[in-house]
Amino acid sequence: MHRSLALVGVVLVIGAILAVAIPFLVTSAFLDGDAFYGAGLVFLLGVVLLLRGATAPDPTVTTVGGFLGNPVVDESRRAEEALLSPAARHVRYAPGPREPVNCRHCYTIIPWDVVDCPRCARPRECRSCGKRLYFLAGAVRCAPCVRDETYCNCPRVRPSGVRPSGARRLGGGA
Repeated sequence: MHRSLALVGVVLVIGAILAVAIPFLVTSAFLDGDAFYGAGLVFLLGVVLLLRGATAPDPTVTTVGGFLGNPVVDESRRAEEALLSPAARHVRYAPGPREPVNCRHCYTIIPWDVVDCPRCARPRECRSCGKRLYFLAGAVRCAPCVRDETYCNCPRVRPSGVRPSGARRLGGGA
């Protein structure tokens, strides 16, 4: 529910009802004119905004980040990137090996024992080295070292954070 739209709709509905009711209460006669039709139009507009606000998703709850999205998602992505950075290896509250992870492309929760994302069907990447995971011998394993994801000892060759599609590295090279 989009509370801002719903609140505007409620204010318009109440304002239209008051615009029709106050002249009737003051003069004890039902007035018919342009003000009455204008109040009816405002009432209908308020009902439409109220219904639209009741069915629209709240932008503070969506999982879309960026300029028009949810700022909480941006903060959680920054925290995840900071957690996965090499400087933050000794984090006090690091996630456990059997905790679910978020897909780096569509931000869907993936259980620890599933290899592909259930929404976008992209393969999941190892939490420690960032390489593709495979289902080998009944467990989710990192392919280069053929160990469970929790015991992966591959060297880290690239940053594990998500880079925007148009981002380029500063300095030389493409």
